[in-house]
This record gives sequence, C-alpha cells and structure tokens, in this order.
Amino acid sequence: MPTVDDKAPSQAAQRAKSLQRLAKMFAALSATNEAILRTRSADELYQQVCEAALSGGSLLGAAILLREGGTDQLRFVAGAGEGIERLQAFDISVAEAAPTGQGISGQAFRTAKPCVSNDYLHDIRSKIWREDLRRQGVRAAAALPLVRGAASVGVLLVFLGEVGALDDEIVALLARMVENVVFALDNLDSEAKRQKSERAARRLTRMYAALSATNEAILRSKSPQELYQRVCDASVHGGKSLATAVLLAEPGSSWLKAVAGSGEVMELVKITRFSVDPDDPYGGGVVGQAFRKQKLAVNADILNSEQGRPWREAGLAVNVVACAAAPLVKRGRSIGVLMIFFGRSWAADQEVMGLVARLAENVSFALDNFEREDERKRAETRAHHLATHDDLTDLPNRVMFSQLLSEAIKVAQRHRRKFSIMFVDLDRFKLINDTLGHAAGDLLLKEVAALFRQCLRDSDVLARFGGDEFVILLHDLADFAKVTAVARKLLSAAVTPITVQGRECRVTASIGVAIFPDHGADEQSLTKNADAAMYLAKEEGRSNFRFFAKEMKTQSIERLMLETSLRRALERGEFLLHYQAKQDLGSGDISGVEALLRWQHPDLGLLPPLQFIPIAEESGLIVPIGKWVLETACAQNVAWQQQGLPPLRIAVNLSPRQFTDPHLLRDIKAALAASAMAPQLLELEITESVVMQNPQVAKRVLVALKKLGVHLSIDDFGTGYSSMSLIKQFPIDTIKVDRSFVRDLPVDANDRAITKTVIALGKALDLTIVAEGVETPAQEQFLREQHCDEIQGFLFAEPLAGDDFAAFAREHGIAMLKARAAKGRRASARSHAKEPRRRRGRVAMPGAN
Repeated sequence: MPTVDDKAPSQAAQRAKSLQRLAKMFAALSATNEAILRTRSADELYQQVCEAALSGGSLLGAAILLREGGTDQLRFVAGAGEGIERLQAFDISVAEAAPTGQGISGQAFRTAKPCVSNDYLHDIRSKIWREDLRRQGVRAAAALPLVRGAASVGVLLVFLGEVGALDDEIVALLARMVENVVFALDNLDSEAKRQKSERAARRLTRMYAALSATNEAILRSKSPQELYQRVCDASVHGGKSLATAVLLAEPGSSWLKAVAGSGEVMELVKITRFSVDPDDPYGGGVVGQAFRKQKLAVNADILNSEQGRPWREAGLAVNVVACAAAPLVKRGRSIGVLMIFFGRSWAADQEVMGLVARLAENVSFALDNFEREDERKRAETRAHHLATHDDLTDLPNRVMFSQLLSEAIKVAQRHRRKFSIMFVDLDRFKLINDTLGHAAGDLLLKEVAALFRQCLRDSDVLARFGGDEFVILLHDLADFAKVTAVARKLLSAAVTPITVQGRECRVTASIGVAIFPDHGADEQSLTKNADAAMYLAKEEGRSNFRFFAKEMKTQSIERLMLETSLRRALERGEFLLHYQAKQDLGSGDISGVEALLRWQHPDLGLLPPLQFIPIAEESGLIVPIGKWVLETACAQNVAWQQQGLPPLRIAVNLSPRQFTDPHLLRDIKAALAASAMAPQLLELEITESVVMQNPQVAKRVLVALKKLGVHLSIDDFGTGYSSMSLIKQFPIDTIKVDRSFVRDLPVDANDRAITKTVIALGKALDLTIVAEGVETPAQEQFLREQHCDEIQGFLFAEPLAGDDFAAFAREHGIAMLKARAAKGRRASARSHAKEPRRRRGRVAMPGAN
C-alpha cells in the first residue's frame, strides 16, 4: 500500500498538470475572444473559434455542429484538429429515440446543458463512434450547447487525449467560450439587420429621389417623348435602377415597342420582344400583365421563374435578375408600360414597389394633361405675361421694371452713361374711384397710360406699379433741360380731359425724378430717391415735378402724419377685425373664415388695409399689428365656439415683414396658448410673391410653421409666376386663385384657361383650391364645373364684425339644415310616387312581405 508520503507528490503533480491545462484553456478563451472581434460572418466565426480553441488549449480537436434545417441531424460546419473533418461522415442526431442521438452531442443539444465524458472510450454514450475516435487518440470529450433565444441551435464539440482532463474549471471555461460565441452571433445578426435596414432606407431614398425628379420632369417636359426620356433618366440617375424603359403599344398590333430608355441594358431591351397578348409566350411576363390588368406587376427572379422563361437567355447575358412593370394609362385605357430593372432585394421591398407604381401614375396624369397641350401653352404664356405685366394697362409691372432697371444700371456702368427714372403719381385719383367707382377708375388709368406712352420714345419704358403709380425709365437721358421737357409733356398729358361713363374727368400728376448715378448707384436707392422727390412734388402743391436733392425730405408730411397716427393706433385700440366666410362648394357649408384688418381712424374714418399696410410694412409697425391680429382672431374663434358655433378654421394674413420676423413662431405659439385654440384651426396666408422672393428661406420658415400644426395657404396664387415644381416643395395645404383671374371668368378665355390649369395642378398636388373675389353666379358655376373646392367673395358673404358673423353663421347653418330636410322630403315623396308603378299588375296579399 502506498503511504501518505507517496501520495503527496502524485497529487501535487496532478494539480500542477490541471493548472497547466487550465492556463492553456484560458489562453484558448482569450484567443477565441480575439477571433470574435475579427470575424465578419458566422461561418468565419465558427472556424476561427475552433482554430483558436485548438491552438490555445490542450485539445486534440474542436468542431461546431449545427442542426440541419427541417431535420434532427447535426451537421459539421467548422472544425480544427488532425482528422477532424472525419466528423462530416458521422451520423449525429438530436432525437432521443435515435441510436445516433444517444451521444453527448444529442444530450447536450436536448438539455441545453454541457455534457462531459472524462473516459470517452468506456462511456456507453460513445459506443457508435468509439473505434473511429480511439484511433485518433481521443480519451475525453465534451459537448456544449449553442443556445439562442432559449433554444439550442448546435453544439461545440471538443476532444482531449487524456482521461479525466475535463474538470469543472475546464468545463466552465468552455461554457464561457460558447457564451461568447452566442453573443458574437447575436451581434452579427444585429449588424446584419442594421445593414439590411440601411440598404432598405437607401433604396427608398433613391426611389423618392426618382419620384421627385419625375415630378420635376412632368412640369418641365413639353411633349410626351421628352417626358418619357426624362422619367427614364430620373429613374436610373436618381433612383439608381439598372435600367428603365417606356414601352408603348404599336397601333393595330399586340406588340410593344421601346420608345425611350436609360441604363446599361437598354440596347438589349430595344431588341427584346414584349406582347400584350395573354396567349403569346411573350405576353405572359410582367409587361403584358401590367398592361392588361392596369396594375403593377413584379418578377423578383427572372432567371428561374416560369414567367420569365422567354427572356431567360437575355437576362443571363446581362445579369438582370428582377424587374417591375407599371401601366401607363390615358383616359382609362392602357397605352404602354414603364419597365424598371433592379436587384432582387428591390423587388422584395413593398415600399419601393409602391413608389414605382406612383411614379407611373404621375406619368399617366401628365399624359392626360398633354391632351390639353395647346390650352396649357396659352395659359402658361398668359400667366407669364401677367407675372410681368399689369393686367389693367398691359404695361410692365414692378417685377419686370425691376429687371429692366437692373439691366440698365449694368449697361450704364459698363459704358459710363447716365439715365433717368421718374415716379409719376396721379393726384385726386382716389376721389374718382370713390365717386364713380373702381370700374370708372380703371378706364381712366388705361386712358392716362395711353397718353403717357405718346409722350415717350420707343426706347423708354413706361410701367405701372399698381394703384395710380407709374414709373418711367428714360434710357441715355440725363440732361436737366431734356428731362424737364419730358416731365412737362407728361404733366400736360395728365390734365387732358377724359370722358368716363359720360362724364368729363380731369386729373393731375406729381412727378419725382432721379438720375443715375448722381442720385443713386443701385436700384433700391435710385427708386427710393425718385419716390421721395415725387412726394415732395405732391407736398408742394401737386401737378408738379421735382428732381431729387440730397437735402430733400424722404417722406411727405401726409405720410409722416399717417405714420405718426399709425404708431398710436394700436395702443388706442383703433384697429378692428372683420370676418369673411368661405363656402364649401360641395356641401354648401361654411368651410372657414378669413380675418380682415381695418383701421378706425379718428379723423379719416374706417380705412382699408391698402391705405396703411404699406406704411406699416415699411416702418416695421406691421409686426406688432400682425401679432395683435393673430391674438384677436384666435380669441374670437374660441369665443364663437363657446357661443355654440362649430369649430371653424380662421385664416390670418402674414405680411412680408412678419414672415421674416425671427419671433414669428413664438408669437403664433403665444396666441394659440392664450386663446386655447387648437393649432389646426389656424390658417396662415402668405402671398405668392413673398415665398418666391427667396424659396430656400421660405421653405425653412414654412416647414417650421407646419410643425406647429397650423394650416398654410398661398394667397394671390398665379400673380407671382411661381412654378408648381417649387410649390410642391412647400408644405402647403391650400392655394387661393387670385381675384384678377376670377373677375372675368365668364368672358375671358385666357382667365378660364389659367384658372382651369391652376385647379387641375392643385388637385394633382392634393391641395385645397379656394377662389377669391367670387361675386356673380356665373363665376360660381364655372368654378363648380372645374371642381374648385371653396369660394370666397361677396356672392356668398361680405366681411362682417364678430357678432354679425356669428349671427350669419347660425342663420346659414339653419338654412342648410332646412334645405337638406326639404331635399330628403322630396326624395321620399318621389320614392312613394314610384311605388304603385312598381307594383302594377300584382295583387297585394294580406300579410305578404
């Protein structure tokens, strides 16, 4: 028997050996962690973990087995060690009932716990594989489950050459190794999902870019052919598709022909056959389906699908694997398809395919518009003319004069020349307007414009800025005597008697003159100084002219007095609001209300906005006045609701100065909070000219306003010559057709064409269309026929004080209820009247149903 002294060295040696194995296993664990950090895929991870475990630990071999999908078998996927690849031939199961499922691998998989055999050759569980492993020198083995989501997916299998080598500490380190592998697998999955999500986001972004570019192409294209090519280019360059083609049906044939395209495979597409005949092999693909069913058709696997069989050889030649076709429809009939080629992942993305369908729908909408191409061109020409000319006198307006003046300054600077500008304002014109009416005033203005034109050279520019204000540009004319002669001719022309509505009218004119560069070297200073000279001429008795002088007052006494009164008007409570209702043409109901500012001047009486808003805008007083309007309108709207009126959206105009005020958002939030009015009940109206001055800045402001929850409207639409390509970039809810187009709708074909175009384009952008200045039934009837949403004007309602508007709203609501009740009674009466005729020839039986 060995003594205690004999056992001590033996135990110490075993302990030293165990520590040595443990140290190696720690090294293996460290190497495994290093491998985890370097790997980029699961397969790479499995192999590097096995190699790290083998190189760091005292193992004969290491292998990872994964469960084969849909079976009970464990499949060898990675391994390291001499002869380890022989495991590929082993039949290893996870089924408890199977003989090959009785081993440590199957047991570890089923129990989700480590399974250890420290004497593998004498372990009953190794019986089936014992002889093969004996020759490899295996004496101990362990299987550790790979558990993901509370379920085993495989095992890590390790082999050692020494009986009893797998003590608890070694097994714990192996378990830690497996946990790290599972953690790495989870991270790889998360990274794969993130990359997939990013790819999907990129796909969607590209298709949105293609859709946006397509909408731009629709607005820019002058013919269907140009549109087709622009759309294909947008899809390829913006959407990053492999290729895009437009195929149109050939007249009298079932074949389609490529008429436009872009991308690398277009040459092949042009010679490939496509049919719409369902019985033709070339008509069974996505092109034929989309054409016949007028729905998007997608083939995510051209090379392997039966649907793609006729084009398989061509697809292999250019490596095209997926495509979609969307119908092009005109007046309800398919005329062709939009065909797009892309990768398989794109075809599986429902959002991307939805945008493809939308893209084709937009093209179809544009094709319908091309049917009215001549009318659209006339409307565009008219719109451009109106944007640069005064609609009453047909003279250049402020926009065009600014362009001409800017060009004149450049030429004069280049050639060191001088020229003059004149500001001409008619005296006593307001008296004619007030006594004879605006129609008479308009006739007078046209006559005066014609008289002024006769006083000028062909090279001179006569423009009208609005109201009774004219501006003249005298090219290459700066001599004092010659300019004075022109001014005197204009004053003489102004006093010419003019017969209006059977009455002889006389007006005078006040003229201010500024010379470039003596009185200003840029457009702004030159016009400002001519304006100042004109006001001095008025101040000194009218029917006069003055050259600008540096010591001259920049404003007339009248304007100064009005501005002084304006500064005190707010604190004195002289401002008030009137409210004008808008009508929904579909239901007849009141759809909203606009707040209109008035000034109850203590001396001049009730003043409309045109008489004081320009001064308020120029002086900066418009900002506190506008803030008061916001607060008052919101409070009044809430007060109406408290009185029993239904919630109405109230519109408030924002002036150019307000729109650029840095505290605008703060003021709106404060008005909403103080009144407790819901943001969606506030509509802010911005004139078209304001947003077109600087579209980039306007877009930022509009987006910020939209985030508050308010509605946004473009006022006076059509007068600023904005393009729909810009308008669609703004978060606008409503466009208001300017009253200048509505006024002559019954008699002016151009105004009708412009109005129809604005309504159609607005509808295409899903905007609400409101027509302003509707004063006659004929105007209303035309707007109804064009499906205009709402009208505003004296035909439906005049601007009213707050209490008067409440009474009007109640009366209108009652009238609408009565009208609907009467309509219901008439419908019921007609139904009863038809009853006997339906039953004629039949005998009614008692109790019959």
